[in-house]
Amino acid sequence: MSILLETKNLKRYYGKGEVKAVDDITLQIKAGRSLALIGESGSGKTTFGKLIAGLETPTAGKIFFQGEEIQELSVKKMRRIRKDMQMVFQSSGGVFDPAYTIGESITEVLKNYEKLSAREYKKLVDNVLTRVGLGEEYGYRYARNLSGGQCQRANIARALVLRPKMVICDEPVSSLDYSIRKQILNLLKEMQKEFGITYLLITHDLSNVSYVCQEVAIMYAGQIVEMMDCTDDMKETALHPYSKLLFQSIPVQSPRDRKKLDEWRSQGIGMTFSVGCNFQSRCEKCTERCRQEKPLLKEITAGHKVACHCYEEENKNTGEKR
Repeated sequence: MSILLETKNLKRYYGKGEVKAVDDITLQIKAGRSLALIGESGSGKTTFGKLIAGLETPTAGKIFFQGEEIQELSVKKMRRIRKDMQMVFQSSGGVFDPAYTIGESITEVLKNYEKLSAREYKKLVDNVLTRVGLGEEYGYRYARNLSGGQCQRANIARALVLRPKMVICDEPVSSLDYSIRKQILNLLKEMQKEFGITYLLITHDLSNVSYVCQEVAIMYAGQIVEMMDCTDDMKETALHPYSKLLFQSIPVQSPRDRKKLDEWRSQGIGMTFSVGCNFQSRCEKCTERCRQEKPLLKEITAGHKVACHCYEEENKNTGEKR
């Protein structure tokens, strides 16, 4: 299976380096194997997505798309990449120019890459609007006249009209009513099958993951702390202390666990340490090694990587892997 997207030691620091939004991330996304990037708000997920899409400039590191290094491409050269890499944002209303109808907005996207007749443009727009469950009549409407769910479907149509190989979905359903969320997730899944799209799904809602993704990466304070090549039974499979607490939060039935999570979250997220593990101040299993040595993301079983000294120490003592 070919590698569609790859990052190597990708970093994005703000200020004088004191805010490490993305801190040394190396990962691969294979064509046809959609990846969910999950974590709390403030963990750096959206910044990572913007770096890949060329909307942010990395402080260091490399980004490869279909084997081509893209992090230093000019805006003009990046346009060629955008045909195969589109983005669906959380707030779809801001995507559309209020002076344009939905159809006109989608047509403008096509005009950036295709030289067609007016009839051919309309045919493509009508087709994609129908495919996302709206219908060609929605091409004559403005975003302000659509419901949240309808507007997000139009947003997805705008991303899909170029038949991209990859779509970055940044919290695509978090602003929608619960009753609409499953419809949009099912739509993404259908489009995935029909067009062969690979998604990077950025979300803090873990219940979204298994709908469209086959792999998952868990992010904390700018770093990937765990990766799994399967989205089934994630709660039972997770090993990193942060991952375990994250999965316990959906739902938290035990009053003891709920109290623990409330205390843990009240400490805030995003603290980074120049030495040792970023999770050290919030981890009940923290050791002196955790405070002195940064854990590396290592494969502990086929397709499962974790960055945690505690796991290594437990295996030294037991002589076996979980």
